[in-house]
Amino acid sequence: MSDAALTSRAAPRALFLHGAGAWGGQWAIWRRVLEAEGWQVDAPDLQPADDGIAATRLDDYVAQAVGMIEAAPVDVLIGASLGGLIAVAATARIAPETRPQALVLVNPLPPSPWAAELSPPDALTDVVPWRLQGRFASTRRAMSGMSFADQQLAFRHWRDESAAVLREAHAGIVLRGPRIDTLIIASDADEDIPPSVSAAYANGIGASLLRVPGDHLAPVMGVSAAASAQAAARWLAGRLSSR
Repeated sequence: MSDAALTSRAAPRALFLHGAGAWGGQWAIWRRVLEAEGWQVDAPDLQPADDGIAATRLDDYVAQAVGMIEAAPVDVLIGASLGGLIAVAATARIAPETRPQALVLVNPLPPSPWAAELSPPDALTDVVPWRLQGRFASTRRAMSGMSFADQQLAFRHWRDESAAVLREAHAGIVLRGPRIDTLIIASDADEDIPPSVSAAYANGIGASLLRVPGDHLAPVMGVSAAASAQAAARWLAGRLSSR
C-alpha cells in the first residue's frame, strides 16, 4: 500500500481465518508481507465448541469470526479453504457498520451451488485425527514442493478437526449475504478445491480471480505464498484507497 494511502486513513486491519485442521500460524508469510505494508494483522486459532471437537459445528466457527469482527472491526477478512467459507458466512451476518470492506479467499470451500462440484469427504469418524494420528510422510506428500522446514512446522501444528464441520461444508451451505469486493486465489494444481470450481465460484459472485502455481496449501504457506500475499496486498490497496 502506498504511503499516501496509509497517511489518509488509520492502519488497515486484517483478520486471517485458517483452514480445517490448521492453525493461525500457517499465515506467517502473509503476516510478514502485510505488516511490511503497514497492516495490523490478527491470525487466531479457531476454537472447538465447549463440548469438544466432536461436538463442533460449522456455525461454532462462524460465530467466533463474527464475534471477533464485532469486537474489533477489520477492513478485510482473509480465509483459506474452510476459513474462506467461514469468512463469507461471517460477513453475511455482520451489520453494515462493522462489515469488512473486502474479502480475500484462498482456495476456498465454496457454498452452494458450487460445493456440489466437490468430491465428498472420505468416510469419517466424529473426529478427523490429523493431530492424533498424523504421520510426517503424509504431511510431506500434502506439502510437496515446500521446504523441509515448512513441512516440519506444519506437522508439529496440525490439529484434529470435527468431521461434522467438514460434512456440512462439503454438503454446501446456502449464503445470501451482501456482495463486497472479493478476490479469490486459486491454485492450478489444487486437488481439494479444483481451480475450475474456484473459477466458477468467482464468476458466479463477481469476484476477481488470481491463478497461482502449486497445490492446495501452496498460496498460504508454500511455494507461492509470498507472491500470493503481495498480489493480495496490491489488490487491496486499490480497493481500500478508493474509499
